[in-house]
Amino acid sequence: MRTKGVSFSVNLRAKELKLGVGQTVIYDEVLTNEGNGYDDRTGVLTCPVAGDYIFVVDALSLRPVSLHLYLNKAKVASLHISANHASGTYLQISRTVVLTLKKGDHVKVVNDPTSTGTVYHLGYSGFSGAKLS
Repeated sequence: MRTKGVSFSVNLRAKELKLGVGQTVIYDEVLTNEGNGYDDRTGVLTCPVAGDYIFVVDALSLRPVSLHLYLNKAKVASLHISANHASGTYLQISRTVVLTLKKGDHVKVVNDPTSTGTVYHLGYSGFSGAKLS
């Protein structure tokens, strides 16, 4: 019996996204959503099939920003652009992580719980994942 494939890739397309304190990032362009685990209304992946998954989060910003990848209620990875870089300079950040998920687990990208932030659009900021095994 063949294992069901699960993968998704989403990004920000329409406009820069100004993030509130602790806000989940909701990506407005779905490139692929094999297995229908990613919900583009909430920004949350609900694991449809247990297994090992690889996730990649990337973001472009002019301003300081801290993003976190959550598995259920636990922070498992972070990305950060500090206020100490040259003004007017865009910086691209990325983080890759492999996680073992159970069916029904939730994975999402969340802005820092202590500050606001902005991430940019036109495909420069995204969230992707795929089942490895």
